[in-house]
Amino acid sequence: MTVAVGWVGIEIAQLLLGLVGLTTDDAGLVSATRVVMEVLGIELIAIIAWTTLLTGLLLATATQWGLLKHYWIVTKLVINIILMLNGHFFLQHWLREQAEVGKAPESLSLQLVIVMSIALVLLVTATTLSIYKPWGKTRRGRRPAAKSTRP
Repeated sequence: MTVAVGWVGIEIAQLLLGLVGLTTDDAGLVSATRVVMEVLGIELIAIIAWTTLLTGLLLATATQWGLLKHYWIVTKLVINIILMLNGHFFLQHWLREQAEVGKAPESLSLQLVIVMSIALVLLVTATTLSIYKPWGKTRRGRRPAAKSTRP
């Protein structure tokens, strides 16, 4: 969960940088925010996202919670995969394009702020699910455990 909270922090930083870039008239500051957003969004988030996925899979399979036994775990897994796919197929491209000085239109910056806001909401939702563990067990989780045949 610590790694996922780090992901939330990176998204907050990117969102704030995006907002600064949208609201300032200082070209140097806009350029700097775009470069920092690119580094955070491409280098750091990829590592954090994979670490979050791998530790989540490890914890789910190595504990009593199980990977597909509870709806909240399945929901967190789906959120993580959606955010990773979005980052890989869209966000990285947009961040690179935005970081190129003079190439990114203001609409792209606004689009990035919107996408990062949505990502932040999804990450906070995933964190909240870890705390409250709502919705109960899936069909797989409700199955009776197989009895051991050990003597």
